[in-house]
Amino acid sequence: MSELYEEIGAISEENFCELWTSRTFSMARAAFQVVKDSAEEETRKKITGEEYCYIDYMIDPETGPVGVVRIKSEEVSTPDWEEILGTMAEGVQEFIMSHYRIVWPICETHRSGLHVGYFHGLSVWNCREGATGGHVVKAINPATCLQEGV
Repeated sequence: MSELYEEIGAISEENFCELWTSRTFSMARAAFQVVKDSAEEETRKKITGEEYCYIDYMIDPETGPVGVVRIKSEEVSTPDWEEILGTMAEGVQEFIMSHYRIVWPICETHRSGLHVGYFHGLSVWNCREGATGGHVVKAINPATCLQEGV
């Protein structure tokens, strides 16, 4: 919120909410591209095309003044990059499982499906298997490096 205020200054609540939702939607499209590229590379399955319509947003006065961005059954309403990235990852994962009937992504160590989680503020793929009850496998954004031993 403070970033938006610093960028634009004082504006009406209606305009603020509209800008907030537009920014979230724009970030969601960028995050979707990151996850899509990773998924297509790893699965060799097509994730986009005219037959696929994923991301949309709506503003419903009954649910609040800020709009909601959706991908499949997942929703996000804040312009936080890591939260949006995690939401897009869950939506793409849901699509892959329902459309192709395959599990993505997979922990190579335990051969089980991964789940979105957050580690030190980063969106990550977690495995829930192993002696410790789970571990971080990798960052959702392939450009993000995690420290060894995470």
